[in-house]
Amino acid sequence: MKWNNPGLGLFLLRVVVGFILVMHGLGKLIGAPFPGPGMQGFIGFLGSLHYPLPTLLGYVGMLIETVGGLAFLFGVALTPVGLLTAIYLFIALVTVHLSNGFDVFHYGDPAKRGYEYTLLLMMACLSLAFAGPGILSVQLKPKQP
Repeated sequence: MKWNNPGLGLFLLRVVVGFILVMHGLGKLIGAPFPGPGMQGFIGFLGSLHYPLPTLLGYVGMLIETVGGLAFLFGVALTPVGLLTAIYLFIALVTVHLSNGFDVFHYGDPAKRGYEYTLLLMMACLSLAFAGPGILSVQLKPKQP
């Protein structure tokens, strides 16, 4: 096995990021057994943050995570999906997580999650948007020579 294999590395990163996004998106859509409050809980959370149009933004956020996660899993349209997802995560980082500090568990308080996890996921999305899907991806158009 070749140990220096960027295509395999990108594939592994892409599948894990896709899985995480789908799980969080379904948590926003359905709730249990997925990790999240369901749509009404997510919309209520956005309303508590004084987002304009929380219902619309709730569905947009859920779709970015769920459909974007599926796009990551299959390696479809990774550049636009990766950039859109990174922007979405940046907004979450600034409006929700930044005030709680760096530590994801805010020194033991799970209700106040810091920005480290969101930052890592955002950078993984950007990296895949810039580097490409790696091996075993669905291509929408043939590669140019």
